[in-house]
Amino acid sequence: RVNGRNKLMYFAQLWSAAALMQWLRGIIPLGEIWTEIFAELVSWMNAIASTAVEKVAFYKLTTKFAEELKANNTFAYVQVTGHSLGGGLSLITGAQAKIPAVGVSAPNARISGKSYDPPIDWHDINKYAFNIIPKHDIVPKLDDVADNWQQIGCNAELSKAAGFCHFGMRSICELMYTCGSGNRPVFCECVSAYGYPPPLSVNGTNFYESCEKE
Repeated sequence: RVNGRNKLMYFAQLWSAAALMQWLRGIIPLGEIWTEIFAELVSWMNAIASTAVEKVAFYKLTTKFAEELKANNTFAYVQVTGHSLGGGLSLITGAQAKIPAVGVSAPNARISGKSYDPPIDWHDINKYAFNIIPKHDIVPKLDDVADNWQQIGCNAELSKAAGFCHFGMRSICELMYTCGSGNRPVFCECVSAYGYPPPLSVNGTNFYESCEKE
């Protein structure tokens, strides 16, 4: 777990070059046709700043761990997931280790993929990575999304949505509200903190009484 200041630093060092290319693409004529060239430029820019980028290349640890699990047959099925920065690292690890990866509110890796060690191309990102993107969340706008992603709603006030829609718990509540929770209990915070309606009980349990006991 990292504090907010360090988290911003990690975002900046891993994805600032990709964000710069996105901005540049938006202001030059026919910017979309230069996307593949931008990927090469990001790789070159990050190579220059290799010392700083190496310090935050935590995906190397998660990729190595995932590959060891696969090689040793420790588990029959290996996948990675994470939220925000952890989600971005998960998408990178999934493409590198060639295992399913799910990110929630994660920055993407389409432009920056060639700058990682080992590099990843968009074929692997499209095949193994899936990003869940809350509406109005600004973090998943870093880098280009791959083919597999799903936007979900966010019930935060529009004036606060850019930051509040990034909360991981709110995204879990939105998924439970939209898709149902099955036999899993709904978090009390979904109702008390984020304003979702109380869930319908399948066994007669009173939601509010259950929350009071916690």
